[in-house]
Parts: sequence; structure tokens; C-alpha cells
Amino acid sequence: MTDSAPRPQQSDPPPDQDQRSLALDPARSVLVQAPAGSGKTDLLTRRFLRLLAEVDDPGHIVAITFTRAAAAEMRHRILSELEKASAAAPPSPSDDALSMPVLAYRAYQRSIVLKWQLIDIPAQLRISTIDSFSREIALQQPLLTELGSEIGIHEMPAELYRRAARRTLETIGSGPTGLSQSIETLLRLRDNNWQEMEEQLVSMLDKRHQWMHDFVLDREPDWPALRARLERPFARALHAGLSGLSFLLNQVPEARDEILDLARFAFQQNGAFPRLASLREFPSLSSPAGASTSETISAFQEIAHLLLIKDGVFRKRVDKTIGFPPESKSEKNRLLALIGKFSQISGFGARLAGMRSPPPAGYTDDEWEIVRAAFRVLRQ
Repeated sequence: MTDSAPRPQQSDPPPDQDQRSLALDPARSVLVQAPAGSGKTDLLTRRFLRLLAEVDDPGHIVAITFTRAAAAEMRHRILSELEKASAAAPPSPSDDALSMPVLAYRAYQRSIVLKWQLIDIPAQLRISTIDSFSREIALQQPLLTELGSEIGIHEMPAELYRRAARRTLETIGSGPTGLSQSIETLLRLRDNNWQEMEEQLVSMLDKRHQWMHDFVLDREPDWPALRARLERPFARALHAGLSGLSFLLNQVPEARDEILDLARFAFQQNGAFPRLASLREFPSLSSPAGASTSETISAFQEIAHLLLIKDGVFRKRVDKTIGFPPESKSEKNRLLALIGKFSQISGFGARLAGMRSPPPAGYTDDEWEIVRAAFRVLRQ
């Protein structure tokens, strides 16, 4: 007799099978990025099983998750595959070496040979949340962490943040000079409202992942260098805004020369647009910190006054209030024609209006003193 039952059809491998195989290579460090439902948990389970077949102790493998639910799911998947392997026949040489059954069988056999008894003692699998893993490390090194044995994970740590904030504020007048001065600076900013200051610190501690960089933790930062570093994004943003506005300005041919010529005419009439009128040519941007940045801002501010009314809308009337008396029909028509061309450029009016109050290029000295004070207090 022959078995006439149809053999199961093997499904086609996914299009990214090569990348999945690379991710299972224990000699590689990999970063897996994929959308929900694409099989990341399955891939991680396979990698864990493959590593189990090679290590001398299951504790040599650590899987870290964000949530307890994810850790429980990962543990369940691995144990489930090991249980299936304990009842399965040995794989044949033709089976895919990276398939889940083959990886699970090899891991199970490793467990048998080294007497791990993983199915009976699953606690040997180190699959935990980030918090649990950090606690484990701290408990193993009490002298280094200076935390002792009473370490726990608090699901609602607001009261701990409040205690830390209050103890810090209570050092005013008795703590290190720099810290006391910093607390005084921040309290003056909050009108000496201690409760409000405490609430602000509690809120900041809850968001410490956003600000706790190395320079905050330094005892004695190089303050001038740190200020320059933190101000670079200000300068880059300002430079990018000016560059974008310059690009839109260039969409109207000869607009720069026409603007300067009309500004000189208006200045001769009633002193309007003195900065534009004094320019021999329109300032160009050389670099984010170039000396021409302030000149360019001033030029665009006067262009905004020339082309726009107060609410940022393009002018429809031109009169003597901006240096164009009734008899200057030719100059008025030239300006209206220029306004008509710029009004057709999407976004130009809004960007130009925004240059009336441009973003800062850095901190003022008073603002920087507040930033320094905040860093000192947050470090404590």
C-alpha cells in the first residue's frame, strides 16, 4: 500500500527571509525595526532558543522588555516551544535549521544534556522588564550602588519625587554655596512660591528621561562651552528660517534691488526704512553664526513693514505713511506690482510676518543664569 494523502504544502518564505536569518545569527548584533504584527516576537523567540542551544548556562542570556505583559508573553512562548520539543521526534536533516521546531528541539536537548530542567524550573530564563533588570544589578553590587538591600520598584513614584524635591529645597542656606544660590534664583523666578517650585521639580523628575544628559550630572561643567553647545540649535533654527525666506525672496527676479530702490525713495520722503535705505546691497547669509545674521533680520523686518500690514496680510494700499505721497504714482505702482508678485508665492507672507519677532539666537544672560540654576538643582 502506498500513502496517497497529500503532503502539506510549504508556505513561501517571507520576502525579508534573508534579514530574518541574519537576525538569528548569534555572532551578530542586530537592530530589528518592523511594524506591529510582522513577527518581531516570533523572531526574538527564535533567537533566544538558538542561543539556548549554545550557552553553558541559561542565565547567560538576558531578554529585556518594557512591560511585564511583554516579559510574560516572551516567557510563555519560549516554554511553550520547549514543551512541544519535549514530545516531538528528532528533526530530519532536510528540515529548515532556523525553523521554530528545530531551534526548540536543539535548545531542549541542550537543557537535557546540561540538566537545566528548564520546563520544570523556568525561573532560570532571564526575561524581565528594564526596571527588574536594573534592580537585579543593583542588588548584586550594594557597595557600588550604595543602596543596600531595600530596593523596590514603585509603580507610582510621585511621593518619592516630592520627597527628593523638598529635601533639595530645604538645603537653602545650609547646602553648598552654588546650590543655595541656584535655589534662590529659581525661587525669585516663582515669586518665592515654595509649593509651586516643589511641584515644578516633581514634574521635572517625572520627565527626567528628557533632560538627564551627562552635562546635567557633571559636578563642575564648563559653563561657557555648555552654553555654546546648547545655543547651537537656536542659531541653526534662525539661520534655517532666514535661508528659507531668502529662497522665497529670490523667486521674484530682481526683487532685492527693487526693494532697496523703493526703500531709498521712501526714506527720502519721510525717513521710513532707514536700514534698507542705507544698504548698498542686500545682506547675504554666510553661516549660522555669521555677522550678517543680524543685518539680514533687520532687513527682513523692514521688508515686512514695506509689504505687509500689521496682521501679516499684504498691503492693498500704499500711501504717505510709509513714504509714498500721492504724487509718487510711479513708485506706488512699482511697489504694488512687487506686492502682487510676492502674494503669489505660497508661505512668503506668513514667513515674512514671523520675522517681525524672530526666534532668539541664544540665551540672554538672565536666561542663562536660570538655566544654570535649574541644572544645579536638578542634579542635586
